[in-house]
Amino acid sequence: MFQIEPSPLIESVLGAVAVKPGAADGMRMVMAREAEFPSRLAAQLTGIALDPTGRQVADQVLDTYWADQPRQQDLLRQGGPGVEVIIGGGFHAAVYAATRVLSGFPKPLVVERGPRVGGTFGMTRWPTFFLNSRNRAGGAGLAGDQGAALNYLPGAPIQAANVSMTEYQTNTDMALVIGLTLAQYADVVTDAEVLSVTRDGTSVEIDIADRGVLRAGRVIDARGLGDPADQDLANGTTMVTFPQFMARMASPWPLQGVRRAAVIGGGDSGKCTVESFLGIAPQPLMAAAALDRVERVDWYATDLPDTCEQWQQQIRGRYQATGRYLRPDRFGVRRLTVVSRRARPIAVPGAALIDGRAYDLVVLCTGNQETSIDGLGSDAFDEYQIPGGAVIARQHYNLPTFRVGPHARLPFTTREREDGIAEIDANAVSMFRTASKTAALAATLPALTRD
Repeated sequence: MFQIEPSPLIESVLGAVAVKPGAADGMRMVMAREAEFPSRLAAQLTGIALDPTGRQVADQVLDTYWADQPRQQDLLRQGGPGVEVIIGGGFHAAVYAATRVLSGFPKPLVVERGPRVGGTFGMTRWPTFFLNSRNRAGGAGLAGDQGAALNYLPGAPIQAANVSMTEYQTNTDMALVIGLTLAQYADVVTDAEVLSVTRDGTSVEIDIADRGVLRAGRVIDARGLGDPADQDLANGTTMVTFPQFMARMASPWPLQGVRRAAVIGGGDSGKCTVESFLGIAPQPLMAAAALDRVERVDWYATDLPDTCEQWQQQIRGRYQATGRYLRPDRFGVRRLTVVSRRARPIAVPGAALIDGRAYDLVVLCTGNQETSIDGLGSDAFDEYQIPGGAVIARQHYNLPTFRVGPHARLPFTTREREDGIAEIDANAVSMFRTASKTAALAATLPALTRD
């Protein structure tokens, strides 16, 4: 066992859990098995993660600390040519920060436009969807490698496999791992929307809405996939985006009044939405089939099988449970229908229409569009290679800025093509596929100077 010194913020988390009645029970139980962990800190954080009360306390401490306005302003004033700034507070921000610090470099500063870190996984405090990769212990690896953990975050003080024993973990499990990693290895400013990035001599100026200008020596663009493509079409009531729907599923009685629903889009967000309507997603905060039950779900997607038999043959194991709803139950009722055509809903008072059919709720799962930041358009970046030819990021042609993760749209390697990873379109933007690439960037970029 080796020792990792907890950061001051992690120390605050440990202290808050220790004094909160009932919050430290899990930590005390796990410490009886401390010798089985790589470090004492990993054992302590695992105990917190496995205890619902301890986890709630940890989340509250982190969110409150990162939202503190005087602390945020102090961090933003301390910027300069020796500071690395990461735009976005999700999975790849955590990968870069952890690897960077463990490689001997100073903590980067993370600026996150939302009120919480965690990216897609942190969009709700209550678990609302399951991850795509099975929960198993191990190190980083590729799909098909049974000795690897695809939910692995390089350098994290604990891994997703420490958080639960379920076959597929929830979004909040990974959000906790991301939050603890950033608490250990980065400084974080939330509610900080970046408007533009421009050159200032050898460094850059980052204009943050209502916060002024932050100077930095390097920028890591880790914004994920961006905003919902059809967010302008959503009205927030009868027509909602995937994030809006997840927020609804994290509130009490999320399906009240929904008898007929439609989902547009056949990607992972569409599949998770259908699971919520069918009752096979994580259990909502307050829900009961006797009170609220979606009787019919029409799924508008052009690339999905529309029978149970075809679904079993063509769809990966993670989503197999959905397939059984594509056939009538023993009473002859079929709740789920795949409609193989494109659809554009129209909002009317109290409902939404698709081809004249009325729905209580339509969820738009039609992909994402890039979040606009002046100076960081996608056409300003080229592939960035390390010795040996591997493309691990994209580099700005004029600014000391790198794009990482799904946002970078990195090409598949020869190995990934040979292993069949490239045959699944969704893997092109898989955050776990590109985790090791972001770690490689963090470990190999030269140090910044403060001159």
